[in-house]
Amino acid sequence: MSESRAAQVPHRKKLETDPISFSEDTVMNKLGIAIAGAVERAIQTRSDDHAMQNVAVFVDYDNVYWTLMNRYRHDPDHEDPQRNLFDRLWEKYDKNNIRMFKAYADFEQVAANLTSLQKKRVQIRHVYANGKNEDKAKNASDIELSIDAMETSYSDSNISCYVFVTADSDMIPIMSRMLYRGKHVELFYVEDAIAKHTDIRKFAHQSYDLLEFLHVDVSPKNPSDFIQDAIQYISEWHAQPANRTKNLGPKWLRDGLADYLSIPSNTASQVIDLLHRGNFIREELRTNEYGTHKNIVLSIETPERDENASLDHDEYSIPRP
Repeated sequence: MSESRAAQVPHRKKLETDPISFSEDTVMNKLGIAIAGAVERAIQTRSDDHAMQNVAVFVDYDNVYWTLMNRYRHDPDHEDPQRNLFDRLWEKYDKNNIRMFKAYADFEQVAANLTSLQKKRVQIRHVYANGKNEDKAKNASDIELSIDAMETSYSDSNISCYVFVTADSDMIPIMSRMLYRGKHVELFYVEDAIAKHTDIRKFAHQSYDLLEFLHVDVSPKNPSDFIQDAIQYISEWHAQPANRTKNLGPKWLRDGLADYLSIPSNTASQVIDLLHRGNFIREELRTNEYGTHKNIVLSIETPERDENASLDHDEYSIPRP
């Protein structure tokens, strides 16, 4: 081809499918996506940091107390700061950021040291549960807590982060409302106590298992290991002069064994069941100044072997009351 003819041929444009051009476009696209993602994350981080500057903590103390005590014999107001619910929450959210810290319970039913809670700057909200305990009291606290949280979202718009501490799924409605109102929601829960059909964690930006947060001892307890000590406890209880006119009812025995043996209330109930099945104890009705009630006493004679019992009776002797 002559030089003149070659000059007449127009310069060929690069096609979009040109490998070099395609590579450059891909790099630019990926770079743009990376920059946009970084900016979005920076904005979100800044937003989260801002949300954490004004925190309100709502503790369903009835619920948390009964769950941790019954299942793990763990007092939420533990003497060890690293296992204490209130100390740990103050540590996590910082005293300069928490604007409100409330605990809800029927404190006539919950064995709480109110002075200890007040020293930790916890606002105590006593919820009268009509003399009921555990499940009934927990429901009453749920309602009061939810009402207070909703009222706070209207009366104090500066509160940007709502922290809910519970041990079941009853907080889902109020958490959902807070999400709709654009609040940052954080949740503390007990994994094996929440409903299995609904994942409560979906209603919070961040969630934490209380058992891990409070370093709760979750090692399994074998009820049969406490049989002899339980018999000794019952013997000593009836031997005390102050108890001669009193009745050792099922609930009193359960709570007494839990304290005496430092075991969860659920385990104490299992111990009592083994004592019944092994014929180590029996119930009788006894009347005193308070009326006629059940009284649990040790069996006087050597118990007969129960084929359905899982204990080897020969291992145990029965102390005389």
